[in-house]
Amino acid sequence: MRLYQHKIIIHLVCLVFIVLSCKDNKTPSSKNKKIESEINHSSITTVTSTIDTQNKNKQEKNNIDKKWLGTYTARFAYGQIGGINAGWDLEIKITNDQTIASGNGYQIGFIDELRAIAEGNRLILKHKENRQGYTLGEKMNPEFILIEDHGIYYVQSEWIDSDIITKPEAKGFKISKDHL
Repeated sequence: MRLYQHKIIIHLVCLVFIVLSCKDNKTPSSKNKKIESEINHSSITTVTSTIDTQNKNKQEKNNIDKKWLGTYTARFAYGQIGGINAGWDLEIKITNDQTIASGNGYQIGFIDELRAIAEGNRLILKHKENRQGYTLGEKMNPEFILIEDHGIYYVQSEWIDSDIITKPEAKGFKISKDHL
């Protein structure tokens, strides 16, 4: 009789297992509903956060005097290295929408987006985002400073090392400006 009872118990356990495993999976349990709700909330939060960031980036324009708008360029020469005139070119382009600095030349290459803050005759350019190349600008605060003195512009930056032939004046290195 004992063997018979074990068989019945095993059959009942199997039957219960089959019944439970055939439960309609389309009807979520309360636990599944909670997880699903958390996933949907998280997805909505992520999408909202992404949209907020995109809108902030669109709205974050240069809020500076128009006198600063333009393209600034300078060449920093090291002289002859291996029979080649070595150096690098700096370009800072300031528009109503953004400020982009790029350096290209001997052992240097970067494109950075900057935040512009005007302080009198100085424009402080702080690092916002590296777009390409070397990321050293992330550690510079500020990355560049432009100084205007009676229509002559100067630049100061840690990017400009002491090995270049051109030496700075009291306010920095001269930089040419082309108006937009």
